Amino acid sequence: MRTTRAVISFAAAAALGVAGLIGTSVAPNTALTAEVTQAQAADLSGYPNLKQGSTGVSVKILQRLLIANGQSIAVDGSFGPATHSAVLAFQKSKGLAADGSVGPATWGAIIPELRQGDTGAKVTALQHTLNLRGAALAVDGSFGPATLAAVKAAQTKGGVTADGVAGPNTWRVLVNGTTGGGTTRAQLAQQIRADSGITLLHFCGPAYASPGQNILDTANGGQASAGGGDVGDQKVWLSTNMLKWMRDYGQSHSYRVTAIVGCDHSSNSRHYRGWAVDIDYADGTKISTTTAGRTVAGRIKSSCQAAGATEILGPGDSGHSGHVHCAWSS
Repeated sequence: MRTTRAVISFAAAAALGVAGLIGTSVAPNTALTAEVTQAQAADLSGYPNLKQGSTGVSVKILQRLLIANGQSIAVDGSFGPATHSAVLAFQKSKGLAADGSVGPATWGAIIPELRQGDTGAKVTALQHTLNLRGAALAVDGSFGPATLAAVKAAQTKGGVTADGVAGPNTWRVLVNGTTGGGTTRAQLAQQIRADSGITLLHFCGPAYASPGQNILDTANGGQASAGGGDVGDQKVWLSTNMLKWMRDYGQSHSYRVTAIVGCDHSSNSRHYRGWAVDIDYADGTKISTTTAGRTVAGRIKSSCQAAGATEILGPGDSGHSGHVHCAWSS
């Protein structure tokens, strides 16, 4: 690393805790053996605290980093028992307190500093991470010109120095999802397609009108197709407000989309205008009239409302016992 290395002692980690970093994974009276830059010591306050039960893109990034450090787990965005075990193993390998949660000390040990010319598993993790945040890189484990450009773009959007070096500030932006990632219809759709936690069904009436095809057509700069009900085969532009919500909600949750423009709806449905999305699963739970189904539906409805949706339906509303419907006015 170009910056001066420093071994953070327990006293230094404790000082971070005084600043509000609860859950620092440093054992009492034990020096932290992982070397991190002085800059990292200051920047770890911006990282999320992840633990068993956490979900979303930040967990996927953690899983990629664990794999880059020799662990063998699925990248599913769910901090379950396998990820918990992998974190414990990583913490033990670095001399950290093995509590299975990911706080400042664990982030400080696992995030690499990478630059053009680097190769290997950690570059692969960086490329996967950049793709989760809207890039479209070939994942080849080589930090070349395309990866450099993607890092600089993420840095610019995240408001950090665009030097092309993936250090602690850059990883913080990527982990937290504060890169923005572009706001055109095509860019938003590309980011939705890149998020493996968002499932876009490939049926809902004709194949050309499925949610998967609607988002693909939009990612390619075109209009999405309806293909059933009262409107036949017509094309519409998808709502950027809806797409932005879909992108943003996917950063902390997994979910499945059953309809956007396709399927058969009422003749005045906002689906046919490209302004509505239906979701039937989220965070591994089926939306239904059960307590668990209503709970996950309530989370989605609250998020849609906060994002400006003006038509929100779910369990308890006629015809919506098994899914949440969120629609915008434009």
